[in-house]
Amino acid sequence: MKLNHCPVLFLLILLSVGTDIAMADSLSSWSLKGFGTLAATGTDTDKIGFYRDKSQTQDANSGWGITNDSQLGLQVDWQASDSLHATLQWIARDHAGNFFEQNLDWAFLRWSLGNDLDIRLGRLGVGVFSLSDYRNIGYTYPWIRPPHEVYSTIPYYHFDGADITKKFSLGEEGILSVKIYGGYSFNQLPTQTAGVHNQQSPATGANISYENGNWQARLGYTYATITSNPPIQDILTPINSPAFAQAWPDLKQIIPEITMRGKAYHFGSVGLAYDDSIWLAQMEAVYIGSNILWSPPRTSAYLSLGRRFSTVTLYSLLGIAKSFQHNIDVPDPLIANPALLKEQQRLSNVLNNTAINEQSISIGTRWDFYENMALKTQWDHYWLGKNNGPQQWQQSVGESTPNTVNVMSVSIDFIF
Repeated sequence: MKLNHCPVLFLLILLSVGTDIAMADSLSSWSLKGFGTLAATGTDTDKIGFYRDKSQTQDANSGWGITNDSQLGLQVDWQASDSLHATLQWIARDHAGNFFEQNLDWAFLRWSLGNDLDIRLGRLGVGVFSLSDYRNIGYTYPWIRPPHEVYSTIPYYHFDGADITKKFSLGEEGILSVKIYGGYSFNQLPTQTAGVHNQQSPATGANISYENGNWQARLGYTYATITSNPPIQDILTPINSPAFAQAWPDLKQIIPEITMRGKAYHFGSVGLAYDDSIWLAQMEAVYIGSNILWSPPRTSAYLSLGRRFSTVTLYSLLGIAKSFQHNIDVPDPLIANPALLKEQQRLSNVLNNTAINEQSISIGTRWDFYENMALKTQWDHYWLGKNNGPQQWQQSVGESTPNTVNVMSVSIDFIF
């Protein structure tokens, strides 16, 4: 049994190690927290479906639906002693693959060693972006969902490993945090042709964040190596056969570039936020690079501005995501056989239709109508690349990509 497939068992083993420490400590205590979102989302078209991110199995269209943004989370915390703390967080949401295992985001032990030094071990949240630690807790941010251009591109929520965080006091209010982390990621993602794709990758990274008064700034970098077969393995298997090699010898030039196993991804991000309880502003820019032919480098960013009026917040959001893709020519087979020509067209479609080209503008409202509860409404207007760019959406077979799409949402967020 692989450790990354059983984080709950891993946590139980760790808890048993720490039980003796807690037995004689009067500070030992348990707590239960929860959070959730009840939301309805719809669009103005049936030609293309909207996803919160690509881990989801159901999209939203003109028929509306509640699965995109609705979710319910529970978090159990155990304070074993002054220095030992355990946390388990599970979220019920639409996610491909194993519903229980993939939705278990946190299951870790944390040791506080003094001098503002923390070590965590177990299942941890992926710390690639600014909102990574609370991207599922809608109550913590003004929008209905994290900005689509940035957060839909990385549908990964957790990894199994460890991190170390050190905090430094700078001046009267400034706090600098440095975190390094590493581990193993196992994610199950849906595909249109092969069902669920099991993606596995060891990953390492570092974050630097700075807080001072109303300001927060963050830099992040993650390096991941893919150890699993690509989701287009159903295409690679036949073209790697000896029969294809004889009839299509020039294809071997690009086959090494198509494979995913052993290839690397680089994730870099920078974020800045301001909140003085009246005005709030936030921006983030992300670059994702790889040496995979059919996964071209891409960049994305957003800028959000908001203003609070007592219990009501008005906000706006601008987003952009763009891939740097060049057309890839698939060599011709020696024989113009219909079956080979069909595979050539199929491979060309896979390699040349993986770009992201999306811009959006959003406006919305948040009303904190009751303690720990907020009612939100949001309208998003998206501009999409024609037939080559809406990779974070569900494209209907035989339908052309619309130039624009409107997405409408209403939600109630809560914590308890």
